[in-house]
Amino acid sequence: MRSDPTKELSVKANMIYNTVGATLYYFCIWLASVLIVRMSGFEDAGIFSLAITVTNAPAVVSLFNMRNYQASDLRGEYTDKTYITSRTVSNLIALIICVGMILFYRYDLMKSMTVLAYMLFKVVEGAADVYYGIDQKKGRMDYAGISLSIRGLGSFAAFLIVFRLTNSLLICFLVMTLVSLSVVFFYDRRMVKPLLDGRETDNLKKQVFALLLTCLPLAVVFFLNNLSIMVPRLALESYFGSEVMGYYSSVSTPTVVVQVAAQTLIAPLVPGLTRRFQDKDKKGFLKAICGFYLFAAVLTVIAVVLAYFFGEWLLVTFFGEGILPYVYLFIPILLMSVLIAVNCSLFAILTLMRIIRPQYVIGIAGILAAIVLSLTMVKTMSMDGVVWATLITIFIQTGIQIVMMLVGIRKQFHG
Repeated sequence: MRSDPTKELSVKANMIYNTVGATLYYFCIWLASVLIVRMSGFEDAGIFSLAITVTNAPAVVSLFNMRNYQASDLRGEYTDKTYITSRTVSNLIALIICVGMILFYRYDLMKSMTVLAYMLFKVVEGAADVYYGIDQKKGRMDYAGISLSIRGLGSFAAFLIVFRLTNSLLICFLVMTLVSLSVVFFYDRRMVKPLLDGRETDNLKKQVFALLLTCLPLAVVFFLNNLSIMVPRLALESYFGSEVMGYYSSVSTPTVVVQVAAQTLIAPLVPGLTRRFQDKDKKGFLKAICGFYLFAAVLTVIAVVLAYFFGEWLLVTFFGEGILPYVYLFIPILLMSVLIAVNCSLFAILTLMRIIRPQYVIGIAGILAAIVLSLTMVKTMSMDGVVWATLITIFIQTGIQIVMMLVGIRKQFHG
């Protein structure tokens, strides 16, 4: 007998599916960017890195940082159709921005087409994300986790096979996009159908505009937050050159997988936390938050222990013995990545509490701190300075977030 496709899974099951799927997906993308060096050399690796760098800002626009707002919209302020349509709009805007950046930097034709092809891949990510938001709100993150796993493995397989046959990143990115789009079209759209609210939207254009305007602060702060993390790294490259930057990036790239895994843990909790907050269940709300951060702390300890025993082996295996003088940075950067994930989880909690416009303060404080610390610590301490500048920036943001959260809790439960 077939199980009910609309029945909510447990928080634990949702957490496992989402974390495994997202970790596998981003690990596959990261592994492709690492293997390109061994398969082709540093020139193609540089183009791959260029594509990732150029599409970073447009990808932020594509997602519009709407996922947490969507997943916590339990009262149906906006219809599912409105969210899906808004993603089409934001994807088109993101593509236009990417084309504008390509024209501004005047890349040659092949580089331009390659970057644009990778942007198409990121647009499909954006299209999938809006369906994952519906899965998340309805407690069926098994659909999202399975989709992420298939897209990750499929894209990685396409990358390996196509690059071996064609030695062309452009064709690789196009085929990866087609593989990913096929999963979204044939799997995600089909699985999400029973979960859709089915409501018609009066004046869809007006509702889409209202939704984008509501989430604009979230998109701006998300952009500023990403930029504040990048500023110390950009300063490192500016002060000490590409080689030093290359060593730092090599040490830090494996920690991205840990960061993504940690960030995905909060997603299955958002609908439940929203219900407790809206129902003024203070005890349940605080218990869920404390339980989450306790669980995250335990996983962090495990990750640090594994890094202590296997970190050097991992880095040397991927990057050679030339990385040995910088292995000491691995655990500090790992802890930094976990704190970045904690920072992102607090943004999710503030969003479900509908503390949105005040988040501008967090984004502005973060970017100002990152600039000041980059001009001082990074300039004098090199790679160590990047770690300290990023840590202090995240601590400042996290402090503001905690104050805002406590004020919001006080207003909701005691106001």
